[in-house]
Amino acid sequence: MTDARCGHRVGAVGWLVAATVTLSTLEACSPRRDSRTANDSSSTVLRVGVAQLFLANPTQGLRQLSGLLSLEGLARPDENGRMQPWLAETWTASNGGRSLVVKLRPNVKFHDGSALDAAAVASVLPAALRSFMGPVFREVDSVKATNANTVEIAFTEVSPFLQEALEAPLQKPAATVVSTGPFTVVSDSTTDLRASADYYLGRPKIDRIHVETYPSVRTAWAEMLRDRLDMLWEVGSDALDSMRNSSTISLFTYTRHYQHVIVFNTQAPALKSPEIRRALNFAVDRAAVVRSALRDHGVASSSPVAPRYWALPRDSRQFNFDPQHAAELLGIGRRKTRPVQFTCLVAPDSAAERIALEVKQQLAAVGVDMSVQEASRDEIVRRAGNKEYEAAVTEVISGPTLLRPYLIWHSQGPINWGHFGSPSTDAALDRVRHAPSEDAYRQAVAGLQQAFMDDPPAIFLAWSVSTRAVSKRFAVEAEEGRDVLSTIRLWRWTGPPQQAASRN
Repeated sequence: MTDARCGHRVGAVGWLVAATVTLSTLEACSPRRDSRTANDSSSTVLRVGVAQLFLANPTQGLRQLSGLLSLEGLARPDENGRMQPWLAETWTASNGGRSLVVKLRPNVKFHDGSALDAAAVASVLPAALRSFMGPVFREVDSVKATNANTVEIAFTEVSPFLQEALEAPLQKPAATVVSTGPFTVVSDSTTDLRASADYYLGRPKIDRIHVETYPSVRTAWAEMLRDRLDMLWEVGSDALDSMRNSSTISLFTYTRHYQHVIVFNTQAPALKSPEIRRALNFAVDRAAVVRSALRDHGVASSSPVAPRYWALPRDSRQFNFDPQHAAELLGIGRRKTRPVQFTCLVAPDSAAERIALEVKQQLAAVGVDMSVQEASRDEIVRRAGNKEYEAAVTEVISGPTLLRPYLIWHSQGPINWGHFGSPSTDAALDRVRHAPSEDAYRQAVAGLQQAFMDDPPAIFLAWSVSTRAVSKRFAVEAEEGRDVLSTIRLWRWTGPPQQAASRN
């Protein structure tokens, strides 16, 4: 990419963006930060550092990151998994529940200046639903504009599950993202975003966001201390201790919609038995994993169904720590019982390595030998896709809705990159998908939870908790229960924090 004002070329080399080039570009093309006033929003730049982002394909990772700031859907879920209006103002069921009549929010524009009216939504929504829903898209019968600001989505059947598709992000087909969010991707760039002047909730107070990748959080943190970054995208537990006492940054912790899991190849001889996989789940003390491996930066879990999900019965069974029951299921003490042995792949990441070692010790206490083998993230994905593995430590997307777990754990799911799951969990997921009423849906969700107990495709360890670090030069408004990025359009430059320079 060539900057038109400075004629400087910025590109990605391997998996590390050339930070020195980008920094010199910023210094040459932007006024000094300390000379700006709080009202000088036209030149406000938020410099964001991201660590360990998609080693094999940093460009793809940056596109996904920029999508969080530029894409929007008709609705978004709250922390209970209920859909809340976003680009849609309201929606109502019709045709016996087989259709949703969606009234659009007024005065919304795409980044190219065109109106987000019913005709435009009817044009782009089918492709968005197809991409977002995977095989579930077969339940979409039609999408049509019924008047200037109303769209009707017709389904082939009645199911509360299908409403979760309203989260699908809307964008026009183009080389770069053309959506409706508060920021728009600069043409031909994966690292620069600019404020959308016509954003329907008001132009963001930040004029530009520039993203750089780094090999580690430690490296990015060093750049932030040198006043070359304003925000760390995600801060793991490893780096938090060095940041908590800083007078120059604010920390915002949130529970991510991802889980730390040890996924199983259920066709591997050592792990083919559901009884053995149940035993492994009962043998793991998840609270200890959160405490020691994640350093209290996680929330214990035992299935991909979010604990606050509106349709999950509060008395649903969970995998509680029960090593005695695990030993009984494994047949410890019986004659001629062969010990369980399997290999677990682990990426060279400190949190993943601590998880593997903690679980290895816990399983050893019930006579299970879990060997730990290091492999890159890309190697884990490749081997899992070819079923050339027994188990692996990873993070998978999940919650707060059930559509995401469906897409990752159903054998036909488009993001099921490791052939996870089993026929029994497929059947349970499909019962959720086709439940015709809320009562039937609650029963199906309870059955899904039970299926993950009876035939577990993984050890679900903990919901991931992460932190974003933001310079106190920016006033940040936080929205309870959500990632602080949900309010980024309201962030504003306030100038250097008092006493910051002398303490850091």
